[in-house]
Amino acid sequence: MIRLLGSRGVIATAAPTDGPNTGAKLARDASRAGSEVIICYGGDGTLNEVLPGVAGEGAKLAVWAGGTANVTARDLKMPRRLSRVADVIARGKTMQICLGLASNDAASRYFLMFAGIGVDASICRGVSPRLKRVGGQFAFWVSGIKHLIAWREKPFAITVDGERYESGFSVVANGKGYGGGILMAPGARLEEPVFQIFIMPRGAGRLAYIRALINAVAGRTAATGGRLVTGRTILAADCNLEGSGETWVQLDGEPIGTLPMRFSIASEAVSIIVP
Repeated sequence: MIRLLGSRGVIATAAPTDGPNTGAKLARDASRAGSEVIICYGGDGTLNEVLPGVAGEGAKLAVWAGGTANVTARDLKMPRRLSRVADVIARGKTMQICLGLASNDAASRYFLMFAGIGVDASICRGVSPRLKRVGGQFAFWVSGIKHLIAWREKPFAITVDGERYESGFSVVANGKGYGGGILMAPGARLEEPVFQIFIMPRGAGRLAYIRALINAVAGRTAATGGRLVTGRTILAADCNLEGSGETWVQLDGEPIGTLPMRFSIASEAVSIIVP
């Protein structure tokens, strides 16, 4: 990639991460040292780590798919062939995108594509790291099948711009992409400062989840048995205060903590390179 970029007039250097949560510092240091573009090679989890080092720093962000699902790269229609990725980066065409922000009393964290509340976060937690390295997305399907058999719904309340719903699973979508090519929020757009939220109602049952999954995989709306709403500020908390801390949240495919949590559009935007 460095050689290909060089032949297109772009001088690049490599800075590998050396452990979890080091991507943000590498990106921030590079931006403050004068780098015009930060290229993130990896999956959606690596990209999520890089976001704090790019947001508000001035450098453009380029996504080079190299992970398990590559949801963001798919949504942006980034090519897979190395030479074509270099072409896109060298052209430097950008789009201004909004970032999601998930926060609670302890911390806050950006997300680019989506936040999942409930069963999908539990599925992400149940993925075998070894199987993920070997089998990629297959590891998520294995964890998902196990959950369909054994998972018990943990209901929570989700409030969207003041409107309250009781849910067993919800997705707060900043972009329309989702893991495994599944379409959960067809109306979500990265460039628009508003979320589309998929809400599966409390007590929907396994068949409703299976129908929604089949529709989403087929490219149809997943709202069969659920509903799609739009909003800017979302609050989510366990219905039973005694059960607080049981419902997990994932951001861009990475589990990050439990409810309660607030989701909003971040004040910082990012210029991202697009084809």
